[in-house]
Amino acid sequence: MKTPTKTGKKAASTVTLKEQAYQAIREQILKNHLPSSTPLTEEQLSAALNISRTPIRAALQKLTYEKLTIQDATGHIFVSTITRKDVENLTVLRARIEPLAIELASFPIDAEKIELLKKDCSVQSALVEEHPEDDYRYAILDTQFHTDIAALCDNSILADTFNYLAPTVIRVHILTGTLNPYKETAIEEHLELIHYLERGKKDFAMLALKEHVMQVGNRIMTSL
Repeated sequence: MKTPTKTGKKAASTVTLKEQAYQAIREQILKNHLPSSTPLTEEQLSAALNISRTPIRAALQKLTYEKLTIQDATGHIFVSTITRKDVENLTVLRARIEPLAIELASFPIDAEKIELLKKDCSVQSALVEEHPEDDYRYAILDTQFHTDIAALCDNSILADTFNYLAPTVIRVHILTGTLNPYKETAIEEHLELIHYLERGKKDFAMLALKEHVMQVGNRIMTSL
């Protein structure tokens, strides 16, 4: 685990240190550098990150809320596991709430939102061409596309629900290694969805998104 650079400033706030610790631990979990069931202690993380235990403790609490870590009855914290049932549940939920964002969106979709989705795909394509091995960065970009889809409707609870699921989505992709063979396929499916959104074909867009999510789920399940 990389040690964050010291600023030497006493003014660094607890919130800033908490976020620094949270981002560092979260990335290591998502990249599977901290595998499932790995025990996490404040002492070890504090030494590795050169951050005091108080912000480490707060970061672990946030990670536990996001289901990236779990705490047992004795108070010990471990990296959570991902089961086949978890993947099934995640796929079913995504297949319901993501098309709902399109159903609740106001049509025609604002041109700026369409351009943002196109930009998401463009950045993904560039990454595949320049760094085809970078699954983690691709997973982040892929999740950003779906986050922007969730934001099409004026429903912050729905958007927050997907944001809550996003770390698990990224982690599942990395754990199962299902991104690399299907990166270009996923981008094509994204572009098809944008095609329907841009032309105001709500029902087709909802169906395309649902089928895309189910296909992603099937690819993951096949790898398990």
